[in-house]
Amino acid sequence: MINYFMRPLPALALIGSPVATAAAALPPGMDGLAATNTMGMTTNLPTQLAPMTVTAHLDAERETIAPSLGAVTYRIGAGQIQSMGQGENASFQQILLHAPGVVQDEFGEVHIRGDHGDAQYRLNGILLPEGLNGFGQEIDPHLINSVTLITGTLPAQFGDRTAGIFDITTKSGAQLDGNEVSVYGGSYDTFHPSASFGGTTTNLDYFITASWLHDDLGIDNTTASASPLHDVTDQEKLFGYFAHRFDPSSRLTLLLSGSYADFQIPNTPGLSPGYQLANGPVADSASINENQNEQNYYAVLSYQKSAGDLSAQVSTFTRYGGIHFTPDNAQDMLFNGNASQVKNTDLANGLQADASYALGDRHTLRAGMLATYNIEQLHSESLVFPASSQFAPSPVGEAEPTPIPQSSATPVAIDARAENSGATSAIYLQDEWLLTDRLVLNYGLRYDRFDVSFDDQGQISPRANLVWQMNDATSVHLGYARYFQPPTLQYIPTSYLKQFEYTTDAPFSEQNSPQKAERDHYFDAGISRQITPAWQVTADSFCKFARNLLDDGQFGTAVILNNFNYDSGTVYGAELSSIYKRGPLSVYGNFSYVQTEARDFSSAEYEFPDNERDYLSANSIQLDHQGEFTGSGGVAYVFHENTRLYTDVLYGNGLRSGFANLDKIPAYWTANIGIEHVWHMHTAGIRALKLRLDCLNLFDQVYEIRDGTGIGIAAPAFGPRRALYAGITALF
Repeated sequence: MINYFMRPLPALALIGSPVATAAAALPPGMDGLAATNTMGMTTNLPTQLAPMTVTAHLDAERETIAPSLGAVTYRIGAGQIQSMGQGENASFQQILLHAPGVVQDEFGEVHIRGDHGDAQYRLNGILLPEGLNGFGQEIDPHLINSVTLITGTLPAQFGDRTAGIFDITTKSGAQLDGNEVSVYGGSYDTFHPSASFGGTTTNLDYFITASWLHDDLGIDNTTASASPLHDVTDQEKLFGYFAHRFDPSSRLTLLLSGSYADFQIPNTPGLSPGYQLANGPVADSASINENQNEQNYYAVLSYQKSAGDLSAQVSTFTRYGGIHFTPDNAQDMLFNGNASQVKNTDLANGLQADASYALGDRHTLRAGMLATYNIEQLHSESLVFPASSQFAPSPVGEAEPTPIPQSSATPVAIDARAENSGATSAIYLQDEWLLTDRLVLNYGLRYDRFDVSFDDQGQISPRANLVWQMNDATSVHLGYARYFQPPTLQYIPTSYLKQFEYTTDAPFSEQNSPQKAERDHYFDAGISRQITPAWQVTADSFCKFARNLLDDGQFGTAVILNNFNYDSGTVYGAELSSIYKRGPLSVYGNFSYVQTEARDFSSAEYEFPDNERDYLSANSIQLDHQGEFTGSGGVAYVFHENTRLYTDVLYGNGLRSGFANLDKIPAYWTANIGIEHVWHMHTAGIRALKLRLDCLNLFDQVYEIRDGTGIGIAAPAFGPRRALYAGITALF
């Protein structure tokens, strides 16, 4: 759902739905649920109250502490997740691709409104500390009640990663009663068992979910073949939610999560070696044995309290992430001229506090703070060939980089280490001002600090959003935000790079300016119209002017992404979204347009050859992750409340490629279909059985996500071919 209103929308389980703006506009069959009145304030329609009203009250109070306040929000509820390919068994990335403005990339990445990553993840309103840039997706859809994408001109409580915020709401209250065991599998040797256990008592809610995934399509196929080569993955995930209510106005919540994933790095047959290795084997790109392990663990402890007009939540969190890349020493030396075992870890600890206070009928004040301390470490044990030149040679014209000429066929070992540490912090204050019964202004200030071992910066950022409720069916939104986006801590110091000079893993130059914080002026405007009680249409436009525009790239064999800056950049675009929901039929569609522009490198210059640096100093380019046009849509129909039929479609116009991103990958589209049936029973303690069948990429489209070229791009990637899956779930 998309909305621009001033308070959080209720958790309606419509398929991708923009929720109606007034009780009268609710689709048939949806009465009795929370609705949004003409001022966007939550009201309750006459109905039989559900149990667990204490939990519902605390959930509503939590959302008033940090609502979207005029930003653009799009909610994907449990109904839509079940009405897309693989349902709860899908990867988290595949769920996110059904939101407007979200573009698919390799390694499970998504881009929002023309930004590379720049996404923030919150769980029940609590910020999750940023992890390392790998390709494991630690969030398990089995724990999700809904996920909301918040974009546009964000209110002052949101900072750091501002292209989009994925606010995940876990199952709670009555949803936790009962246990569930599922087995799912099919094409690509997929085997995906999972189990969840939950319940409620007078004062305690708890929910635990565990899953294991094995398949032969762990990352992306590097060829158009239907059978990936050396791409097996095994992934284990565990999540726990525990909430203790002291009284109707306070609770203590503990979130625990762990993920452990092994990936084979896929191979591309038929490549030609670039180097010679003394006493080495025959070069064979189909037999390279590279592997990567990723681990992520976090714990969040949160206390929430409401007292009259005051609501507050204080949270403390810790997170550990690790990536370990293991090379194939002989084959990597033959094809790359280096073989590096890489260990990259990050430990983060933080504190977050947010509060809201209703100051009379016209003003609601909100204030808060966030402080995080990170320690990031990089350790590589590399084999390289000696070379006669200090730096990597730059190609002539627009050719791709050529191998560095080796001066010996006997490798040498280099042990290199780097460490970064520091704190990011912020405070904010804002006011939600009801100017008239139909006009609301939310304005505020945010101050950010970035104090780390390689940089020290800060910024005061004003924010303002104006929402006009023209009538019961139409709202208009206009906003401005100043953003401050710090880089990650994955800075590689010059002392580290110097160890690789005069080797076949040499940098392109000795220029190595530290990464800088991106500073943006962001504008957003949109309109939402309830055409009929069942049909809503929303349009939005945005524009960003950036200084030190941040981007990511893969600059080594290990699949670890590092930040770099362009000196300046501009991003603008528009989105159109529509939802129709009537009875058992749900239809949604999203379409977005984005255009990007960047110029000149301003950090990590050693990663780029002279010809690229020279071109960007005189010309503007489009960003490699730009997907100019993107679309998603779906249809679902529920028969007699027991059988769900669905189909969904994704469209991508193709990402940029080639020298200086001057080329483009071809456009593509894929379609999925599926059916799910539920048998209600009361046998042997089983409440229900669910059978699900899915067919992904129904027409077996061969589509390319990356061709291995473009700024910061090192590997080709193709989307999966036609695949068939089936699963059965027992509810106890």
